[in-house]
Amino acid sequence: MPAIGGLCDLAAPETQLAQLPIAPAVVLILENLESMLALPPWPGVVAVHGSGYDVDAAGRLPWVQAARVVYWGDLDSHGFAILHRLRFWLPDVPSLLMDEQTLLDHRDLWVTEPKPTRAVLDRLTPGENAALARLRAEGDVRLEQERIPWSVALAALEGAVAPR
Repeated sequence: MPAIGGLCDLAAPETQLAQLPIAPAVVLILENLESMLALPPWPGVVAVHGSGYDVDAAGRLPWVQAARVVYWGDLDSHGFAILHRLRFWLPDVPSLLMDEQTLLDHRDLWVTEPKPTRAVLDRLTPGENAALARLRAEGDVRLEQERIPWSVALAALEGAVAPR
């Protein structure tokens, strides 16, 4: 990630983040901090920890709204609920690795989701709805993003941040 004032990792109140004089080409919003901190530096890319259901803060940032944004969350009901929430601010944000094929490719890494949400998520794409339906049909399973092999995740992330 590009260093801001020499810092590659920072936390600040939303009001201060909103005033940053940056204009990234791509913003990656990740549900889990561990995955975000493992990212390599990519020119023109800023990664933001979505902080779970607090993803609204990221969605409101003006420099996020002006960039091409990609969301990567856990492949579970709450990951989809967070994506649904982010789409209030960024209606066209695509998800990454939150599809049925990714779920099926990593069946051996599933765990049971202890408290799945049953909220109506009407901002999901047909593909995301299919993945959510599959999660539920398989017994409310989940595939946490940090369980996906890093080589698979990194390849998908590199494709997502590639210049268009």
